[in-house]
Amino acid sequence: MLKTSLAGFALLFFLAYASPAAEPTPPKIDRAQWETFIRYAEGFLPAVKFEVDDPQPTSFPGFFEVVVHLSSGENKLDRHYFLSADGHSIVNGTLWNLNESPFAESLKLLPKDGYSFGPPDAPVTIVLFSDFECPYCSQLAKTIRTELPKKDADKVRVIFTDFPLSSIHPWARAAAESAHCLADQKLAAFWAFHDWIFEHQKEVNPGNLREKTIDIAKQQSLDEAKVATCLDTHAPAAQIEKSIQLGHLLQVQQTPTFFVNGRIETGALPPDRLSALIDFELNRPKEFSTTTATERCCEVTIPKVGGK
Repeated sequence: MLKTSLAGFALLFFLAYASPAAEPTPPKIDRAQWETFIRYAEGFLPAVKFEVDDPQPTSFPGFFEVVVHLSSGENKLDRHYFLSADGHSIVNGTLWNLNESPFAESLKLLPKDGYSFGPPDAPVTIVLFSDFECPYCSQLAKTIRTELPKKDADKVRVIFTDFPLSSIHPWARAAAESAHCLADQKLAAFWAFHDWIFEHQKEVNPGNLREKTIDIAKQQSLDEAKVATCLDTHAPAAQIEKSIQLGHLLQVQQTPTFFVNGRIETGALPPDRLSALIDFELNRPKEFSTTTATERCCEVTIPKVGGK
């Protein structure tokens, strides 16, 4: 009898301490209360629509993440808040772990591949969310494509990610589709289109974009019929929408927005500022190894009392 009890106790001890810990139970939230509180705290106007997600566990003990989806017409924005385990305290900001990169959460989400140039093992990776119709994206594109390689060609990898702001740029999404349709046959064709359209942005309109795309397909010796079919069927639409949703998840709301080893920056940084940012990353503390305000443009806004 004693042996059985000891065996039973040992089994309970093993199950309690050796088994993986159960997922923490998220607190229940009152969505109407959340909307009322956040709308007032952030100053969002009545026309803004709210959708509040269920709290989700995070890698930070005692905190749960709540994503609030905001929309005003075609403009959309996701805001991330952290909720205490008792359901009463909200953190409006970023949670950091002293033992890892302060940008760890962004690094988990950012794409590791895509339309890119630069060494795959470069110590600095720039993930750029851009819009082909955005004039400030054009300025940053020139810096990244012509100035950056002069000094940091072997140190930086750039990954292009679509974030067309259709609510203010009527042909931006179509241009993103054009780039994909060209790149499906040859990566170099993507960068040929990228460089051309940013250089000739003012010459492009919804009526001639298709013709310009076919011209580039011809110059790049691509199968023009395949490109035309791709354009007509909007084949890349789902992939572009996925990139847009990723941008929302990362709280991108203007173009250009780019992440330098996970650090978010916005606007058309001039060459010297971008170079300084890259140098800063090249000299970052070893424990943070990773796998100034700028002029803004092309920003979708969610209406608030008093402006932004």
